[in-house]
Amino acid sequence: DLNATLNIIWNGGSKASAWLRDKLDSMKFALPAIYQPSSLIPLHLWRASPAMTNGNEQAHCNAYHEGVHLTLLASLMKGMRFD
Repeated sequence: DLNATLNIIWNGGSKASAWLRDKLDSMKFALPAIYQPSSLIPLHLWRASPAMTNGNEQAHCNAYHEGVHLTLLASLMKGMRFD
């Protein structure tokens, strides 16, 4: 139950309520990013995507470690492997 969860966070103290207010007011993407009914992504696509982004994070981590001090052309060619 989303409303019950939000109420628990809201009543969790001043830091928790400030965090929740920030996520709901200033960061309009936060709730839709973690809660499909608030998202515009169709359910079948939501379910088809992985539950975590560890693979994507690992790929970008590798890109940062391997792609230092390259020319522009070399970095573009190397970046094509990751994105």
